[in-house]
Amino acid sequence: MLFLIIKPVMAEYIDISLSYPTTIEKGDEISITFEIINKSNDRLWDGTIAIEEPFMSKYGSFVKINQDNQKYPFKFSIIEPGERVKKKFEITFEKDIPLKELKFNIVLKCGKGACRGGCRPFYLEKPITISIIEKRAEATLNLDVNEYSAYKGETIEVPFTVRNNGQIQITNAKVEVKGDFISNETVKIPFINSGDRISDKIRITIDNNSDKTQFNPLIILKFQDPTGKEVISYKTITVRVMEKENILESNDSEIDSGNVNENVNKPPPSLFYFFVVLAVVAIIAFLIIIIYIFKR
Repeated sequence: MLFLIIKPVMAEYIDISLSYPTTIEKGDEISITFEIINKSNDRLWDGTIAIEEPFMSKYGSFVKINQDNQKYPFKFSIIEPGERVKKKFEITFEKDIPLKELKFNIVLKCGKGACRGGCRPFYLEKPITISIIEKRAEATLNLDVNEYSAYKGETIEVPFTVRNNGQIQITNAKVEVKGDFISNETVKIPFINSGDRISDKIRITIDNNSDKTQFNPLIILKFQDPTGKEVISYKTITVRVMEKENILESNDSEIDSGNVNENVNKPPPSLFYFFVVLAVVAIIAFLIIIIYIFKR
């Protein structure tokens, strides 16, 4: 009786305190920290703490648990009244786990009592809910210039920059031209790491046989996400076709040449013949006067 009076009265409860991220990405390793709190008047004997069996039976092949100094599940021999035990699980939920949200219980199983032989079974579970998001492959295509002018038959160069905005590497990227104007050239980029950017240029040749004065082709970026699915983004550019100007100097020379030929072929005017006849008559008259003088 004296023992019962002297012994302090403790709040009779046993609890599990959990700490974990509420949102994760597939393939990331996370920590689930648990703390067993014994605020009862009894010892906890030969216990385990683990993820509930129904969840592990169904999805255990997608769950990887790394324990450095102990095996999973966590086991203990004894936890005294008033004692706390804090540990953690390092867990990776694989990328191919077929869930968008994780819901499972952390379960404590042990014996509770003053001695191992007289302890009673004890069971406690605490729920965990974690949302899963997937790392996505994201990239942007940027153009230095959106409008161009060129002559028929001319080749223009279109500079571009591809930037990986996602958190994972993108692979098998390529830039090509499609739409109302098609180029046979393709710029291939084997991979771009997260946060990196690649700059290059793609060439377009204006068709000599086309009568169009403006083209609006698409500069297209294609790449693959982690599942192998192709992702596409694009930008539109404007290409105006200019007319080649006539060379004025060449035309002037042709006109001048025509005038010269016209002047050469044009017959002399009548006044020209009058003066010719007048000159001939004068010469004849001069010769007659000379002959007349010598005869005298």
